[in-house]
Amino acid sequence: MKLYNAARMGDTLLAADTYNPATTLYVGYDPLSYSKIDGVAVKKRMVSAAPSVSMPLRGVLTIDGQTYLVGHGAPDYWKGSEIRVNYVIQGADGLANLSSIASILADGVPDTAYAALVFSKYIPDTNDTSKLPPQYQIFLAGSEETPADSLVELNSKWYLIKQSYISTSGLRIALANELDTPVFETIPFGSGTYDPYTDSVTTTNATTKIMRVKWSEHFVYLSKASKTFERGDIQVFISKTKTPKPSDTLTLSDGTWRILSVQDDMGVWSCHARRV
Repeated sequence: MKLYNAARMGDTLLAADTYNPATTLYVGYDPLSYSKIDGVAVKKRMVSAAPSVSMPLRGVLTIDGQTYLVGHGAPDYWKGSEIRVNYVIQGADGLANLSSIASILADGVPDTAYAALVFSKYIPDTNDTSKLPPQYQIFLAGSEETPADSLVELNSKWYLIKQSYISTSGLRIALANELDTPVFETIPFGSGTYDPYTDSVTTTNATTKIMRVKWSEHFVYLSKASKTFERGDIQVFISKTKTPKPSDTLTLSDGTWRILSVQDDMGVWSCHARRV
């Protein structure tokens, strides 16, 4: 019993639920040891708490003004009794917006969650350029969802999620590519209605919001007959409220592009486009 009580003597640091600051708890905060970490993990720390202490449901704590993502608990035992629970925590870089492509194009309200951005590697992009675009790992609490081909906006930059998984620490790790700007544009997009009685077309002028990415960021060959992607091609995502067709032209900020093919993809139209 004495050891059981002594194990709680270090719980002197006040922490708060970041999403609900009125909810507080006391934890023990382990000192930082550079011998145990590498440079990119400098914001990864350890805290511990009594078994009776519950971590926030969305897995985010604020400690001394810094926001941390909280992983799974790993208990310590003494003579068959649980005396401590240890948690891996990851320093967050800010509040991120999580959304699908369809929702963004429909001006939907994104979900928000605290996230940490960690550089992963450079990816050769010999299809289009000699540059080495960076790829990142985005850390979130395990309760958050980031399915493949969803979008994350963090610190005014947009990332396309390639895949995500729950790590052994309990944090969700999403592999993400930073998207080149401009990611979104509002462009003119007219539509025509054919009148068979007068053999004429009535054109309605309008604008629509589109998303554009390099073709290599998102492509699928449905068959051998699919139009082959070439250097410089892009993929343009357009809301289902519009009806793009092959041979249509799109006027973007960097010139005119022709649609070569259209696919029904993730609730939007995915258009393979090439510069005119």
